[in-house]
Amino acid sequence: WLLAKENPLTARVAVNRIWSRFFGRGFVETEEDFGTQGMSPSHPRLLDWLAVEYRDGHSWSLKQLCRQIVLSSVYQQSSVVSQKAQEQDPENRWLSHSPRFRLSAETVRDQSLAVSGLLSDKIGGPSVMPPQPSGIWKTTYSRLKWVAATGEDRYRRGLYTFLRRTSPYPSMITFDGTSREVCQIRRIRTNTPLQALVTLNDPVFLEAAGALAASVNENPESAAISEMFRRVLVRRPTEQELDALRHMQATVAAEFLRDDQAREAFLGEIDQADTPGNLKQRRATLAVVASVILNLDETLMKP
Repeated sequence: WLLAKENPLTARVAVNRIWSRFFGRGFVETEEDFGTQGMSPSHPRLLDWLAVEYRDGHSWSLKQLCRQIVLSSVYQQSSVVSQKAQEQDPENRWLSHSPRFRLSAETVRDQSLAVSGLLSDKIGGPSVMPPQPSGIWKTTYSRLKWVAATGEDRYRRGLYTFLRRTSPYPSMITFDGTSREVCQIRRIRTNTPLQALVTLNDPVFLEAAGALAASVNENPESAAISEMFRRVLVRRPTEQELDALRHMQATVAAEFLRDDQAREAFLGEIDQADTPGNLKQRRATLAVVASVILNLDETLMKP
């Protein structure tokens, strides 16, 4: 009965959920409630048509459904909002432009590790314990201890992070990850200063910045910055952007020259103890630039 043609709900719910992953919001915004208490669909005919295509035309193939959506003209719109669209469709309910929304908690972390070359592609296995602030578990009166993973396990995908409902992984909770106390179908996105503190100071993000800098450390200065920018944002920086990043690197370099202890402390944070003495200064400054690139709005948002 679940997949029977007499039951259209399965295909409609599935299509709505996939659509929300691409556009930030489903046809029915209340993904968890398709009943009378939920919201009405914004495009009911399109939802029904895609549901029938998914069931009959694509034979329940998620790959074909995703391909159909991303090749559509509505998905390929620009995210630049015109004055007319701002006035007539301020919430973008009618898809007058491509939506922009922040990546999920797991994706924010995994993306930084992926572009830096640290992300492990290992599949399966037990949960892992990436670094988290000390003392987090003390509030739960637990005898268990959080032992930060080393080696490849330190950089497993966020999917494999060990999670306790009484004390979930803090950086993911900051980015609206679920505590798993209840089944959560839809995550409500927030935008808080705490999120910037995580991506600027969490060991995982600092180590990703350090690894990204290390991968281009032997390139000429401008080429190194441009290559890091390209790897993260999949485009070359404009002259204005490149000048701003070069200026910032020069400013940081001057500060590190005046304060060796600050430089060594930062190098310790990004786990680059093996850096040759003659390259420490350059790698440290490039890592700061890499951290800034990883924290750009364009990096953390889906365009």
